Amino acid sequence: MITPKILYLKMNLLKDSRDLVFTANHLVCGGWVGKDQKALQAHIDELAQLGVPGPRRIPIYMNFSTYLLTTDDEVTVVSDKSSGEVEYVLLCSGEETWVTVGSDHTDRDVETKSIPGSKQMYAKCLAPECWPYPEVKDHWGKLILRCWADKGPERTLYQEAQLSEILDPQELLQKMPREGMDEKESFVLFSGTIATKGGLIFGDSYGLELEDPVLKRTIKHSYRVKILHQYL
Repeated sequence: MITPKILYLKMNLLKDSRDLVFTANHLVCGGWVGKDQKALQAHIDELAQLGVPGPRRIPIYMNFSTYLLTTDDEVTVVSDKSSGEVEYVLLCSGEETWVTVGSDHTDRDVETKSIPGSKQMYAKCLAPECWPYPEVKDHWGKLILRCWADKGPERTLYQEAQLSEILDPQELLQKMPREGMDEKESFVLFSGTIATKGGLIFGDSYGLELEDPVLKRTIKHSYRVKILHQYL
């Protein structure tokens, strides 16, 4: 049995904010969620040249250990070839759904051998605040995902796209397999990422944003990457 992970979040409503204690019984990460099929296939071919195996289905869904979930501001890694991936994150419990921003931090060396293995290695970061999904549902496609990557003194806009470019929550949830998941259990779903602006950056830190230009608010989170010294 997977041990549930307790997340302590701030639920920001239109008029006030409340504490949200969320019990995650499952952690699922999506992938290959772009709506532009030509661009998606080009990205699959690009990664194949780097040795990353292509998907057997689109989108893909991967189950991971819930202990990987964190709202901390630091991720520890064992390689200098890891990078973040900004995503929208759904927290689902019964009929209720909340949305926030997160990063599916991934080991790029291991990814050439096993995509699930590369993602199970490192934490799945998410912001410690969220919005009720119904508040953004009617203008979902106008929300903007953004990621900044810091490498040394340089800060680069690493990823940026409107959510109209990837699958929305309703389609992502509808296609998600539910084997081994009780309908009463809560889960966290990472959406899958958007394209980078210039290729992978093995950053020292990452800044994540989910902007709502309609209601004029933004969820932000950042984390640094610490490479653990090895005694080999």
